[in-house]
Amino acid sequence: MFKIIIEDISNYMSSYFLKSIIMGLLCAFAMLCILTVFKSFDKEKADEKRIIIRTTAFFLWIVYGYMVLGITFLCRKPVFGHQLSLIPFTAATNNVRLMAYEIENILLFVPYGILIPALVEHCKKWFFCLIAGMVTSLSIETLQFMTMRGKAQMDDLLLNSAGTMIGWVIFMIVKRWFDKHILKEED
Repeated sequence: MFKIIIEDISNYMSSYFLKSIIMGLLCAFAMLCILTVFKSFDKEKADEKRIIIRTTAFFLWIVYGYMVLGITFLCRKPVFGHQLSLIPFTAATNNVRLMAYEIENILLFVPYGILIPALVEHCKKWFFCLIAGMVTSLSIETLQFMTMRGKAQMDDLLLNSAGTMIGWVIFMIVKRWFDKHILKEED
């Protein structure tokens, strides 16, 4: 199963990673220019570290977003008919391929759980981060159903939400370490 997951990830990376980096760099450059212009109007002079952190998070968000778009839509051909599964955990079988897909669904949203609280202040609270992940996952599942580019599944929504929460926990651990060790040294 681990081999299948690695193969899938490397296939997605080879297909979309370079494009997502280029798109992320272009968007981050545009954001950096905008923030620099606004900084010149700011009487209190915005903190340059915060501008760099925000721009980096925005860059990573664009890279991640394009990768998700590629994985959930661009790499898929439309199938015949709308496919929907609202009963949770019906896909969980002894099939190694299906189990790999379930792990991949969790892994797909771990970066979401890390990046969204870095960009949206409200999402530093676990509940709002979870809701954001669920809404995003539901949007993806709905669009997959409408465009017939995948099967809309309750499992995907639940597993993506679990990935979001794993990412949020990682974000909080890193944030606490950063606040304790890095920001403390600056004081």
